[in-house]
Amino acid sequence: MDQIAEVANTLSHDDLLEVSKSSLQTILSSDSLLSDLPPDIILEEIQSLLAVEHGQSITIYISRENEHPLKVIVPQNTTVRDLKKAISRHFQLHQNRIGNKVKISWKYIWKTYNINFDSLILDDDNSCIANYGVTNKVTLAFKKKRKKPKL
Repeated sequence: MDQIAEVANTLSHDDLLEVSKSSLQTILSSDSLLSDLPPDIILEEIQSLLAVEHGQSITIYISRENEHPLKVIVPQNTTVRDLKKAISRHFQLHQNRIGNKVKISWKYIWKTYNINFDSLILDDDNSCIANYGVTNKVTLAFKKKRKKPKL
């Protein structure tokens, strides 16, 4: 134990971070249950995955045109507004992981697109997603809003 403390005292903070990251990545990649986790996983994601395992949350897939679907974890009794926040949060994490620094205007996205489930539009932000029939492992899609005709 003294040797570890001695080595830790000689390394800089950045070196210790690098050693910790590489050790964590080695552990995650070698374990069959943890190998699908990203190497830079954050506490919020771990808590979400645990909530799914305990049956407190559900996994929803968000399909996008010409892109891989996003996997979003939300509590079972979540509202449409909370689902939208979870989508934006997950997309932000996804963008950070791939190194994309593009700023997304979620106000514009929600003004331009609806979230669809089996041709139902999730349009009431205060309504529970269960009211629309959304359950575990369903796929939701973005659908462009129709413009109202001018009279």
